Amino acid sequence: MDSELYEAAVKGNVASLLELLEKDKLLLNRIMTGNHTETSVHIAAMLGHLKFVEEVLARKPELVKEQDSQSSTPLHLAAAKGYLNIVASLLRVDPEICFICDKYERNSIHVVAMKGHVDVLELLVRTKPDAACRVIEHGQMILHLCVKHNRLEAMKLLMDILGDDQFINLGDEYGDTILHLAAANRQTKTIVFLIDKGVDPNIMNSRGFTALGLLAQGQSVERVSEIMHSVPQISENLDPSKQTVYANNMVTAFHPPVGEDDKSKAKRKWQNNMHKTLVAVAVLLATMAFQASITPTGGLWQQDDDEHNAGESIMADKYHKRYKKFITCNTIIFVTSLSIIMLFISGLTLEQLQITTWIAMLTTWVAIIFTAVAYAISIWVFTPYDALHDTNKTVTDAVLAWVGLMAFIFLCHIVRLILKMVPKVQKFVRKFSIRRKPEDVMA
Repeated sequence: MDSELYEAAVKGNVASLLELLEKDKLLLNRIMTGNHTETSVHIAAMLGHLKFVEEVLARKPELVKEQDSQSSTPLHLAAAKGYLNIVASLLRVDPEICFICDKYERNSIHVVAMKGHVDVLELLVRTKPDAACRVIEHGQMILHLCVKHNRLEAMKLLMDILGDDQFINLGDEYGDTILHLAAANRQTKTIVFLIDKGVDPNIMNSRGFTALGLLAQGQSVERVSEIMHSVPQISENLDPSKQTVYANNMVTAFHPPVGEDDKSKAKRKWQNNMHKTLVAVAVLLATMAFQASITPTGGLWQQDDDEHNAGESIMADKYHKRYKKFITCNTIIFVTSLSIIMLFISGLTLEQLQITTWIAMLTTWVAIIFTAVAYAISIWVFTPYDALHDTNKTVTDAVLAWVGLMAFIFLCHIVRLILKMVPKVQKFVRKFSIRRKPEDVMA
């Protein structure tokens, strides 16, 4: 019997319905008490069979409130399809069904607004306007649905009927107003209409964006300017040059210029490569410095005698002053190299700290310069005395020229680092000055 009723509902066959009811007068009662996901009224309302719906509801009006597996009523289904006559028939049975919500917290007015059936929407809203003001999932209102599904005519109708300034400026749980959604979806006509209706364009969402800020993302300066010119509330009190500057600022702030991402990626790649290079150089210098400390230039005494002990440095014994300079240079090389290694293995997130990379580079320069000085001292020590005079001048001049060049480049890096730091220090000082209390300034 149930299958026969189902077939009659699908076809909208009223004669079959009457025949089935003649055979079983309790058929509709069993539908209400059974485990049916859909009633015959759901099926007929969804397929547009007006006579069938009216015939069933005339005998069992309670079926108008029944909900299917999605918690939808027959009114939800008829409204979604845009069947105005069926919607009117259902409302005559019980207007309160406008408030019944499906599992997504949407009543029939929300559903028809999403579908854009303006005639059905007007009937429902004028019947129960309070139902249109109900909040749905994520704190959204019916106007949010209109914008989300690009139903401008439906939104115009709602705003004409409801006409509440506070209502049209309400945000969802993310702080997005209907103007935010229109801007995010690039609905130019909707944006112009909403601002002309009085929607506040300066409201910020939870991420700190205004609607025009969202609009600037992905839009050209010309397009933003065009929209600004078309809306009196935005363009008033702004001459064309100021509007162009404002649009440029918006696009620059919210939508980086072409190539900005490439520059950022190249910068990160350069930093990563530089970090690897600096660590490799630091390990090499530290190894050399450690080796030079245990086997200094000139070697070690191999045997004990009256004046020397085995394992002592020959250079320390015969060239005491030069050995002192050599050990000083070697210690600086070792300590600076270890410092660089410790910096990069400390676990700090250095990718975004460009200042750290510059400091590590300068420290490496110091280690390299003292390596050159240690090399010069070694040459002076193990060069035979007869050749020392000629060699000494050549080595000295070469080392001094190289050290001078390195010192100049090192100085350039220091100046560059200072120039980078000065604006940041000035910005910090300005913020500190602004935050000072008036009493502190008076004192």
